[in-house]
Amino acid sequence: MADKDKENGETAMDRAGGEDKAGAAKTASGDEVDFKDISLAEALKILECDDKGLTTAEWQKRLEQYGPNKLPESQRNAFLVFLGYMNNPLSWAMEAAAIISIVLIDYVDFILILSLLFCNATISFVEESNADKAIKALTSALAPRAKVIRDGEVKAIEAIDLVPGDVIVVRIGDIVPADIKLLGDEADTSSPLQVDQAALTGESLPVKKFPGHIAFSGSTIKQGEQEAVVYATGKNTFFGRAAALIAGTNAVANIQKIMTRIGAVCLITIGIWCLIELFVQFFLPRYGGSLPNAPLQPSYRWRHSCIAGIGGCATLTNMLVIIVGGIPIAMPTVLSVTLALGAARLAKEGAIVARMSAVEEMAGMSILCSDKTGTLTLNKLSVDQKTILPGEGYTSDDVMKYAALSAQINSEEAIDVVLVESYEGNHSMWNNLKQSKYIPFNPTDKFTIGYVTNPTDGSTYQLLKGAPQVVLRKSSDKEKIEKDVNDKIVEFANRGYRSLGIAKADGDSKDPTWHFVGLLPLFDPPRHDTKETIARCLEKGISVKMVTGDQLLIGKEVARQLGMGTNMYTTEVLIKAREGIIHLEGVNDVDELVEHADGFAEVFPEHKYAIVEILQQKGHLVGMTGDGVNDAPALKRADVGVAVAGATEAARGAADIVLTEAGLSTIVTAIIGARKIFQRMNTYAKYTVAMTFRICFTFGILTVVYDWYFPTLLIVLLAVFNDGAMIALSKDRVLPSELPNSWKLFNIFTTGIVYGIYLSLSSWVLFYVAAKTQFFRDSIHLPDLNQRDVTLVEWCTRTLNDFGYATSTPRNAAVFNPAFPSVTATGIYQDACNIPEYGPKPGSNAPQQGASIICGTGTSAVVQCMAEQKWMRESMLRSLLYVQVSISGQAVVFVVRATGWSLTSRAGVLTYAAFFFAQFAATIIGLFGFNGYDNPRAFVKPCIFCRLSGGGHHPFFTAHKAPQALTESLYTDSIIGCEAYVIVAWIWAFIWYLPLDPIKWFMAYVLNEDGFRDRMHGKRPQNIATETENVDLPSQSRVIPKPQAPNKGSLARSSAQKEAEKNQQSIPGGPVTWTNPMGRHSMSQVSQNQLERASVMSVHKGGPDGRSSLQGGK
Repeated sequence: MADKDKENGETAMDRAGGEDKAGAAKTASGDEVDFKDISLAEALKILECDDKGLTTAEWQKRLEQYGPNKLPESQRNAFLVFLGYMNNPLSWAMEAAAIISIVLIDYVDFILILSLLFCNATISFVEESNADKAIKALTSALAPRAKVIRDGEVKAIEAIDLVPGDVIVVRIGDIVPADIKLLGDEADTSSPLQVDQAALTGESLPVKKFPGHIAFSGSTIKQGEQEAVVYATGKNTFFGRAAALIAGTNAVANIQKIMTRIGAVCLITIGIWCLIELFVQFFLPRYGGSLPNAPLQPSYRWRHSCIAGIGGCATLTNMLVIIVGGIPIAMPTVLSVTLALGAARLAKEGAIVARMSAVEEMAGMSILCSDKTGTLTLNKLSVDQKTILPGEGYTSDDVMKYAALSAQINSEEAIDVVLVESYEGNHSMWNNLKQSKYIPFNPTDKFTIGYVTNPTDGSTYQLLKGAPQVVLRKSSDKEKIEKDVNDKIVEFANRGYRSLGIAKADGDSKDPTWHFVGLLPLFDPPRHDTKETIARCLEKGISVKMVTGDQLLIGKEVARQLGMGTNMYTTEVLIKAREGIIHLEGVNDVDELVEHADGFAEVFPEHKYAIVEILQQKGHLVGMTGDGVNDAPALKRADVGVAVAGATEAARGAADIVLTEAGLSTIVTAIIGARKIFQRMNTYAKYTVAMTFRICFTFGILTVVYDWYFPTLLIVLLAVFNDGAMIALSKDRVLPSELPNSWKLFNIFTTGIVYGIYLSLSSWVLFYVAAKTQFFRDSIHLPDLNQRDVTLVEWCTRTLNDFGYATSTPRNAAVFNPAFPSVTATGIYQDACNIPEYGPKPGSNAPQQGASIICGTGTSAVVQCMAEQKWMRESMLRSLLYVQVSISGQAVVFVVRATGWSLTSRAGVLTYAAFFFAQFAATIIGLFGFNGYDNPRAFVKPCIFCRLSGGGHHPFFTAHKAPQALTESLYTDSIIGCEAYVIVAWIWAFIWYLPLDPIKWFMAYVLNEDGFRDRMHGKRPQNIATETENVDLPSQSRVIPKPQAPNKGSLARSSAQKEAEKNQQSIPGGPVTWTNPMGRHSMSQVSQNQLERASVMSVHKGGPDGRSSLQGGK
C-alpha cells in the first residue's frame, strides 16, 4: 500500500482515514461521507449530477441553497476602525497633553487638542476609505474565474458563482476555486495533475492527483489539465471549516516602521526639552536675594508656582506647547494617505498593488529582471510559412496541417491559436477526426501530445509539439537530420524567430516511435515602445536584465533590436558558475556573473529564483516579471514581483504588483509613479522632523533663557492649519528622482536638525530684535515691543508724570520683584492703590476690582505700570512670533520638495492653495489676536497702563484686563493682535527663507544625497544603471560595468515578511480577490485530526424540493 501511495504521489492527506472507511464514510446511515474514499459514481450520485455539468436552472436552485462560493465576510466596526487611528505612540503623546490640560482645568486647550486628534483621525479614515474603495473597484475585474460546463458548454464564470455539482476544468496556472473531485477513468494514471497544496499541508513539492482524487480550494495546479466535479463551496470547503486555523498576522508594514523611528526621534527630542524646562524651572539653583539689600541666598531659577486652573502653572502649560507643537501628529495621516492615494492612482494607470510596501520597494528597485514574451515583445505570434523546414517525406502544407491538429481544441494558448489560424483548412480539419486525448504543456518537459483518432476506422496517431531540441531528441531519425535542424534553429534565432518542432507517431503507445515532421518559425515582434522604455529605465538608474526561456540567439537578437546589452548567457553557464567553474574574463564567481550579465536564456523556474536570490544577496532591490505558474516562486522571492497582463492566477497570487496593461512601459510608469509617491512621503518626513526640532528649540530656548511663554492655543492652531495643510502633499506635483529611492533616515534627521536649528535662529533673532531693542520703533515707527527694564521704567516714568501720579514723598518704588530686578531704587511714585482707578470706590470702603490685592502689598504705581506694559508687549510679541513661525515653518515644504531653486520649482495647485489658506488664517489671527485671551488669573480692570507704546489704546484689545504685579499672572500667555507687525513677519520669513536653498545644497553635497556630490565632480552617481555597448564580441569575453548596489536601508523585505504583509491586508473572512481567492487569511499548521476529516461532508436528506444537502463535517 505504501509503495502504491508513493508511486501515485499521495500524501498523508490523501491517505488519512483510508484504513477505516466505515468510520469515514457513513453513506448507509446517511450521516457523513468522505469524498476522498468514495468512487466517482458514488460522488456524482450524492451530488445528484453527472459529468456533463449542471443546467442554468439547476445552478440557480443550488445557488439559493448553498449560497455563493466565498467565506462569510467579517464586518469591521467602522467606529473601532476610526478609533484605531488614535492608537499610536504619537497620538498617545497628544492624549497625554490632553490629560495635562484637564488636570490644569484648561478646558479650551483640552477641547482643542481632542479636536486635533479627532480631525486627524477623520481625515485618515475618510481618505483611506476612499482610496480603498477605488482600489477594490479596480481589482474587481481581477476576481478569480473558473471554467465550468454549464448547459453542455464550457463557460468562463466568476469562481464565486460555483455550486456543488458543477463540473469545472482546471489546468496549469489555476488556483483551485472550490473543493473538487477529479473526473475521468480512475484506472488511468498516465497524465496526472501536479497540485501544489503547500498552503494546506506545508509540503514543499507538488503532489500527483489522478482521476478520483480530491483537491482543495486554494491549491495551485502546477501541471496538467483535468475536469472535476465541485463537492464543497464557501464555508463548507476545508478552508471554510478549518476556522480555528484562520490566523491573522501581526506583520508591521515598512512604512509603519519608518513612522515609528521618526516618531521615536521626535518624542525623544520633546521629552528632553520637557525635562530641561522642569529642571530649570524647579531645580536649577540661582543665587539672589529676595529683598533689595538681603544677603545672597540660593533660590530656584524662575521660581514659578504651580496650581490647578487656567494660568495657574506656566511651566506645565508651556510643556504642552513643546508636546503639541513638537509631535508630528499628522504624520500617520499624511504618509498613509499618500501611500493609499498613490496606490489608487497606480491602479488607474494599470498597476494594482497587492502589498502596500511594494510601492516603496518599487521606488527603490535597482534591477528589473524581465521576461521576454509578452513583456518586451507583443506576444502576437505569426508563422513565416516561407521558411518552414519540412521533415523527410513531408511538405510545408503537411507541417502546417499536423501543427494545427496538434493544438488543443478550444484552447486560448497563443501558440495553439496561431497554429490553427495559420492553417488554411482549419475549418474542416476535424470533420472526420477527433482529439481523443491531450497531454498539456508543462515547463519541465516542454512539449504537448495530442491524440488524433479517426472514428471511421478507429486508427489513432499522436502529434508531438514543443521545443525543437526536445522534439529532435525524441525523433527516431535524430542522427540523420540533427545538423540540418540545428542549423535551421540557429538561422531562425539569428532572425529573432522562435522555433517549434512537430513530430508524429502512429498508434497510442506510451513509448511510440516519433518521426520528425518539420520545424516552424514563430515570430513575436518587439513592442513599439519597449526600446524607448528601456532607455527610460537606464535614465532612472534601473538595469534591465532579460530572463527568458527562449534560445540564447533569440534573446540576444531581441536585445539587439531593443538597444539592450547582448552580454547574455545560457543557464548552463550559470549552473557551472555555481559549481565554481568559470571561464569568463573579469568574473570571479557566480555573484559577479549574474551581476554583470545583461540576461539569461533557456531559463527554467528554478534558475529565475536563483538569479533573484543572488542579486538580493549582492544588496540589490530586485523586480521580477512573470505570467505563468512556474514564475510564482521567483515572483514571491523578488522584492517586487510583477505579474504582467494576462498572468495566471497563481502568478497573480504570488506577485506584489499586478499589471492590467501589457508591456514594459506599464512597469516603468508604475516605477515612476512609485517614486513620486516616495518623494511625497520623503518630503513630509523631512518637513515634520524639521518642525519638531524647530518648535522644541525655539520655544524651549525662549522659555529656559528668557522665562517667556507661548500659548497652547496658538500651537494647536499652528498644528491644525500647517499640519492639516500637509494632506495636500499626497497630491503634490513632484518629479521622480533620477536614482532608486530608499529611506535614508540619517539624512532625514540630519537635514531636519539643520533646518530646525536654522529656523529657531530666525525666530530667536526676531524675538531679540523686537523684545530687546527698539529697532522696529525707530526704523519703521511701529509700536515698541521692547521689554527691557530700562525701557519700561522710562515709559512708565513718562506716563505716570503725564497722568499726574507723581508725589513729593520719597519712598521705595517696590518690594523686590524678580520680574523687574532693576526697579529697586528709591523713587518718587506713590502706591498703586492711590490711583483712583485701582483704589476704593469714592464714598465707599468697597474696593475696585483687584484693589484688595494691590492695596496693602506696597506695590508702587511704576511696578504696576511695568507689569501691564510688559504683559501687553509680550502678548503682541506672541502674535508676531506665531505668524513668523507659521509662515517660515510651512515654507520649508517648498525647499525640501525640490532639488533646485524652490521658488522656480512649481508645486501642485493644492499645495499652494493649502499654504496660502493656512498662512492667511495665521495672518488674520496674528493681526487681530484674541482680545487678551487667556485672561490673567489675578487682573485689574480697566487697566490704565495697557496701552501701545505711543500712548493710544490697542484697537483689537477691548477687554482691558491686565495682570496685577507681584503675581504669577504676569506670566499668563495671553494673545493680543500685533497689528502691522504681521507684515514684518512675512518679510522676516521671506528674508530667512532665501538662504534655505543654499543650505539644502550644502547638506546635499555633504551627504551626497541622490548623488549630488558625484554630479558636482562630474562622476556618475552611484546606483545609476549603465547601458552596454553593442559590439560584436563573444559574450564570454565582454564584461559590462558592474551595477552599484543601492543602500537598501529599510526597504529590504524577506519573502515571509512580504507574505505576512499581503495577508494582513485581507482580514479573515474578507472580500474575495485574486490575492485572497477564498476570502481567507493565512493558515497555521494543520492538525492530523483535521487532515483526516478534510474531505468529510455531512449529507442531510429532505432538503429543498426533496433534494439532499451537504455541509462540512464537524
